[in-house]
Amino acid sequence: MSAEINEEKVVPLGEKSEEVPACGILGRHPVLSVVVFALVGIGAGIGLSFWNPETEQEADTKDIVLQWLGLLGDLFIRALKCVVLPLVFINVTLSVVEMMSIGRTSSVAGVTILFYLMTTVIASILGVISILCFQGFFDAGTFEPPSPAYVTLGCNEEGSYMTEGDAGAITCAANTNDTEQSQLFIIDDVSNTFVKTSGGVADDISLSDTFYDGIFTKLVTSNIFVSFVDGNFAASYFFAVFFGVALGRVIFRKRAGADIDSSAIVLLFKEIDEVLILIINWIIMLTPFAVLSLIVKAIGSHEELGEAFGNVGFLMIATILAMVAHFFVVDVGLLWFFTKRSPFPYLKCLIPAQTTAFACASSAATIPVTMRSVMATGQVPETIAKFVVPLGATVNMDGGAIYFPCACIWLAYLNGEEVNAASYILLVILATVGSAGTAPVPSASLVLIITAYNTVFGTTGTPNGFEFILAIDWFMDRLRTTLNVTGDACVSGMVAAKCNMGGGEAGDTGLVTQEVKAHDNVVEVDDNNNDDNGDGESAVKSNVL
Repeated sequence: MSAEINEEKVVPLGEKSEEVPACGILGRHPVLSVVVFALVGIGAGIGLSFWNPETEQEADTKDIVLQWLGLLGDLFIRALKCVVLPLVFINVTLSVVEMMSIGRTSSVAGVTILFYLMTTVIASILGVISILCFQGFFDAGTFEPPSPAYVTLGCNEEGSYMTEGDAGAITCAANTNDTEQSQLFIIDDVSNTFVKTSGGVADDISLSDTFYDGIFTKLVTSNIFVSFVDGNFAASYFFAVFFGVALGRVIFRKRAGADIDSSAIVLLFKEIDEVLILIINWIIMLTPFAVLSLIVKAIGSHEELGEAFGNVGFLMIATILAMVAHFFVVDVGLLWFFTKRSPFPYLKCLIPAQTTAFACASSAATIPVTMRSVMATGQVPETIAKFVVPLGATVNMDGGAIYFPCACIWLAYLNGEEVNAASYILLVILATVGSAGTAPVPSASLVLIITAYNTVFGTTGTPNGFEFILAIDWFMDRLRTTLNVTGDACVSGMVAAKCNMGGGEAGDTGLVTQEVKAHDNVVEVDDNNNDDNGDGESAVKSNVL
């Protein structure tokens, strides 16, 4: 009887871990299929970028073609975003309750935050070091002075405007083509209110507002349902942590050592979690095709790629080298140091998450793929993956911490600003703290670049040359997101090795939680069937708990 029950409990767990969300050759070779489709998408996108419409009709035709080529990718991202927020909320709540049941909540949370802070500081330092190596190649740019601001002044009579005559007399006249030029008056903009030095995003946000609104008010929401609707991951995660702690307190207050499955809310959340995971499995089946669609649309919509990249070539090289250094120092070096095993088999499992991140440029949308990839390594318990990965998508922005100093220093040299040691130190601090306040959505870091630049170099407005940053951001944002997702996954492995959830050797934590649950269930059933070895089984159960 006991053997039969044990088999019934263990087999479903094994079946769940071996489920492959694809069919045919794509299911047998998921990593290879995603990489191949991504390469095909890059090639097709580059080919479409050479399509330079000469007429407005041809331009509309190209836009329509790209729109339909990117349809599957857009639907893929929309579907993921639809499911990922409720999935994050439920997974974080369940993981907190499960960690409370074994008394490891504070240790896992503390180690996770420490690791994320450490990797972000390393990233910002590497970004500064890399840009220092290339500062000799940067030259000051030449920019046309801003054009004067013109206005027209209306008169009391409708349709008439103040008009300057040939002799300088001011009269009111109708707005006709003959007098249009003389109806323009120049404003002496002494406070630089109307002058715009460069195209860009909003530049009237101070660094204090960036930290205040980007970190603190983003974490503590005034209406959790509005946060769900707005897709505020930081507030949803923060609320889920405290909801999980409160739920655990309520469960264990009723009876010390109570089984968390005795709670109706936990059972409901677990069932919803299974439903959402099944839906995500269906969505992930489209990953190779969605990656192809997204990359084709992203690259094909840009014309003259060589010219765009050439203007900021050294900035891109410095940033990419810093990202490569961060990959080997943190993602390879620290992962090996804490797990005491080769990191490359672990990193191989992350390729689907990395390619998805590169395709969609959103850490939040990649959360389901990242969690699945992390658990596929067999080194990270499901409880830790559900807690660490969503937190990393919210606060761990290693790619942004590298890019912020590089972009600011490049803009400083372009605008002829003086760069000294204090500038580098301040940029490291701002990149470390500011990156945590960046939303996990595409191109969310542009405002922080402007505010950090103005703070460090004492300027106002959008710096000259920022349009070059905008021109390459679609590509650099994808690199940043890929590094962010890789960092989230590697920190999950480091936390799993550091916080042994099952009490065994570090690194052997892959299915500890599931095995404990399965063994615990078997012991309880044997007790209920009045086996002769009840005392021995009770002792085993006590040891497991």
